[in-house]
Amino acid sequence: MNNLYHPDIYKFDTPIKSYWEDTSNTNFDLEKLNKDTSAEIVVIGGGYTGLSCAINLIENYNLDVILVDAGKIGWGASSRNGGFCSFPPSKMPYQKMQKIYGREETRRFFKNSIEGSNYTRNIIKDYKIDCDVTGDKNFIVAHHPSKFGQIKEQAEIYRKEFGIETNIYSKEEFSEIGHGGIGQFGAVSYKPGFAINPLKFVNGITHYAISKKLKIFEHTLITKVEKNLDNYILRSKEGSIKTQKIVVATNGFYQEGLIPQLNSRILPVISNIIVTRKLTNEELDAYNFKTYNPIVNCRNLLHYYRKLPDNRILFGTRGDLVGSDKSNEEMSKKIEVFLKSIFPSWSNINIEYKWRGLIALSQKLTPSIGKIQDEEIYYGFGYSGVGVSSAPWTGKHLAKLVFSSNSKDLEISKIYKGLPKKFIFPKLRIFYFRMAVWFYMIKDKLNI
Repeated sequence: MNNLYHPDIYKFDTPIKSYWEDTSNTNFDLEKLNKDTSAEIVVIGGGYTGLSCAINLIENYNLDVILVDAGKIGWGASSRNGGFCSFPPSKMPYQKMQKIYGREETRRFFKNSIEGSNYTRNIIKDYKIDCDVTGDKNFIVAHHPSKFGQIKEQAEIYRKEFGIETNIYSKEEFSEIGHGGIGQFGAVSYKPGFAINPLKFVNGITHYAISKKLKIFEHTLITKVEKNLDNYILRSKEGSIKTQKIVVATNGFYQEGLIPQLNSRILPVISNIIVTRKLTNEELDAYNFKTYNPIVNCRNLLHYYRKLPDNRILFGTRGDLVGSDKSNEEMSKKIEVFLKSIFPSWSNINIEYKWRGLIALSQKLTPSIGKIQDEEIYYGFGYSGVGVSSAPWTGKHLAKLVFSSNSKDLEISKIYKGLPKKFIFPKLRIFYFRMAVWFYMIKDKLNI
């Protein structure tokens, strides 16, 4: 298998040392595949997409499903993210989206995106998942006075054109309800939006999946896929699975070389997160930091942060370009500087947790749902960092597609459908990304 980053980030058997791990004590003690077996459908990837797809295949279509993950359930982005169920759902500017796909498909895409957030919320309720839900909206903050007008204009367009519930807050208004600090010059809010403990969420989905008799194999890395007449053979070191259909739901942790048609379609991007010690009420009051809603600023290399239920601050950004344990340490120190530049009164506050994970970008800049032509292989990936609001919904629609084998049956915006273009000279993807990071760093310094 070919991976773009340092091997450290692909240590599937290594536990993730995160705040979520320390506050989510569930251990399912699931089996590792150790013999040859079979199922009608095999789902590769035990995160939000894969679990949601498998549950819907069982509940709605009464199909025999096996799910495998190279690590433990939720080992990938599903347990590493910041817990933001947020908006907007794409890195593509809506103007460009409308130019490429048209007004109606763009409106449908945004409608589907709202459905995604609501679906996540409904799963939490229906599956009775206790995952520390906080907030009822997400904020986008102007980190510079010049940016406030831009986010105001966008919020107005989203409200008028797509029916999104939005509000606009001056610097003073946002200080009253959200936070003060050097790095805010007004904000806008979008609904629906909220925050969760992502590991408790994926554990809750897993509990539900097990109750529906889903067969799950942890620590089972699929190393090869073979086609044999009308069936596929998925091979691991310890055993194989014979199946009629395959669902690939690995997102940024996809092992290139496994499915040739999926190679070079995504750019895995590392996102790094730190979490502070518990802050006192007096420390929070220094910036009137009241809100539990998730916050993202409008930098090109965005910062995202939120107050956790026990008064810690979670703070994340893009940036690590290597993927080694050493580079994670170095990036964590940089993030600490970013945090304390926005909140200088917190300069002496210790950082108690730091971790990283992979998100998946594509040239399409939107999630992709589809079926590989002339094969019974299905995929859902490319969430661009908003998988909490997109991935479970994607899994539901993937299940429908797997059952029907016809993408025309998917009643969703065509913006979601089909594979993104391959990257040209794919071995240079990290080089492209480094160039982009340096370019965006310059733009951020100039507030462009």
